[in-house]
Amino acid sequence: MSLDSPTIAILGAGPIGLEAALYGRFLGYDIQIYEQEEVGYHILQWGHVEWFTPFAMNHSPLAVAALKAQDANWRAPDENAQLTGRAYVEHFLRPLAETDLLAESLHLQTRVVSIGRADFRRADLGQEVNRDNSPFRLFLCDKEGRESVVEADIVIDATGVYGQHRFLGRGGVPAMGEQQASRAIDYRLPVIRHDSSSKFAGRHTLVVGGGYSAATSIIALAELAATVPETRVSWVVRHPRGREGPLEEIPNDRLKYRVALTDAANRLAVGEGNGVCYFPEKSVERVCHKEESASFEVLLRGKNVEEELSILCDFILAHTGFRPDCNIFKELQVQLCHLSEGPIGLAAYLLQEKTDDCLNQKMPPDDLLTTSEPHFYILGNKSYGTDARFLLSVGYEQIRCLFSLISENEHLNLYQTIQVDST
Repeated sequence: MSLDSPTIAILGAGPIGLEAALYGRFLGYDIQIYEQEEVGYHILQWGHVEWFTPFAMNHSPLAVAALKAQDANWRAPDENAQLTGRAYVEHFLRPLAETDLLAESLHLQTRVVSIGRADFRRADLGQEVNRDNSPFRLFLCDKEGRESVVEADIVIDATGVYGQHRFLGRGGVPAMGEQQASRAIDYRLPVIRHDSSSKFAGRHTLVVGGGYSAATSIIALAELAATVPETRVSWVVRHPRGREGPLEEIPNDRLKYRVALTDAANRLAVGEGNGVCYFPEKSVERVCHKEESASFEVLLRGKNVEEELSILCDFILAHTGFRPDCNIFKELQVQLCHLSEGPIGLAAYLLQEKTDDCLNQKMPPDDLLTTSEPHFYILGNKSYGTDARFLLSVGYEQIRCLFSLISENEHLNLYQTIQVDST
């Protein structure tokens, strides 16, 4: 790379976007951060839920150094703390965004609608096309509808995947009637109180999905059912992965919170008298929303067409996962994996990984952070596409590798040169 002092545009003010901005600012680069909502917005969508991982795995020494330099009285959360998403944002991420290093570079309530090259379109090919030397053009729109265009030499997309949910239906397509009823379906983790004040108390909730989000809601609903016995829960899982329940048990799992969640959810699925009715190997075929009664009629179907079951329920929690939004860079020549929708090089590496445990994954070679579009990078959760094994600690290593590439200094590692006491 031949850029001496590049302007770097970073998309997203979540933990990876802010960390990448911080790393770049420590190196003296011109950094601009664009966030369509607020700092940590996606995390706040599940703000009442605790992280799987302790705080020690969700911050870097660089961020702690910046916070302590800004405010000598700032105290980091305990390294072993299992913070809720909201506590993480309020006590760590938002103060980091407000430091002098980042505050002036941060543009909130500003959506990046589209990214292209100043001189070329996606389809432009040939020897005369030198995309490396053409700046990126970012088309922006704020909450008031005001439009603007800015340029950058490097773009880092750290927008995550939580903004675009997947559908209820078999094969990843919408169930019949789902799109018409989508406003009444909850695709994110709702707050479920454990007393009669909860909107779910004494009602029937259908939970769809076999992952940790579904397990979180199932456990909360079962605790509510123990307090309000009229509460009913149906749990639909198309592909159970556990020996005796929907969730796979990871051998010798080092994350105690994940172990407890898996065990509790699986016990509820196969147990009796807990308010949970488990429907394995079923998928949602049709959703009918009865607006006059605010209830749903849901048709489930098994592997055989004859296996049909109709359920009447008051709420649907669609914990079916999320996928990256790649529309913002459709005018760039970014080659994506047809399976995971992540950058092709990194995706191919991840597909070869044999482990399902995110803690056992190996960092890919540095050059796999590059994409087929020069100077355009995808970091964080979005770089994994629909692969659910991403960890923040992986993201921090991505950032270190990326700035080694940008600076052309393979030995650059601010995480080693800046060590602080995080207490």
